[in-house]
Amino acid sequence: MPRRRIYNPLTELLAAVLLVVLVLVVDRWEFSLAVLLLGVLPAVLLSGRPRQIGLVIALVAGPLLLSSLLLHGLFFPEGTTVLADLGVARVTVEGLTFAALMGLRMTVFTAVLLTAAATLDLPDLLATMTHRGWNRKLVFVVGSAVGLIPHVAERAHRITRAQQARGLVVGRGPLSRMRALLTVLTPLVIGLLVDASERTRMLEARGFSSPGPRSSYLPDSDTPRQRRTRRAMVAAVGVFSAAWLVGAP
Repeated sequence: MPRRRIYNPLTELLAAVLLVVLVLVVDRWEFSLAVLLLGVLPAVLLSGRPRQIGLVIALVAGPLLLSSLLLHGLFFPEGTTVLADLGVARVTVEGLTFAALMGLRMTVFTAVLLTAAATLDLPDLLATMTHRGWNRKLVFVVGSAVGLIPHVAERAHRITRAQQARGLVVGRGPLSRMRALLTVLTPLVIGLLVDASERTRMLEARGFSSPGPRSSYLPDSDTPRQRRTRRAMVAAVGVFSAAWLVGAP
């Protein structure tokens, strides 16, 4: 069951971006872990689609964690406590610690932004940006970026079902899973490229590049109170970040 919307999508998106900024500024694993457990986890559980969003986060954050482990865990020149000497590479406690910290931060970035993108009301977000008079190219870029993840997930699900109807069987072995993944990825990527080309032609045919004011068919769900809230959020994060950086050792 989808969650009941309280805030305007622009407010939610700004809150996610500011949360990422705070994680970057504070740069402490305790704060990153608190954001992940107290912020992201409840948002995913209350989204109405916890399994789908969790799977997307795992698919994106997993390779990032693995790359951090391989890069810093095996090749960390500052490491002194050697656990295993592999000749070209060395496994050190310092390298593994740094890899875990970097992996945690990347997981928080990924989880915050993907959760926000997967739970936002995209038409309402674009309508709000249009009513606020944002540049139409910027509105299109933001809308495409936010709506890409749900679109890709839905298309991948349809392609998987179609391939299974044609006799695709996913075995337990890694080779079988890799072949099944390729049978889904190939039409998925080709379809996304074709969609992008067709969308560009349709936008140009409808005068996307022409000058003049834009209007939206949807009403403006934004309120003066939420606009003031967004300004206060930006100001508060800016003041806190400046104070934290000045007082940091």
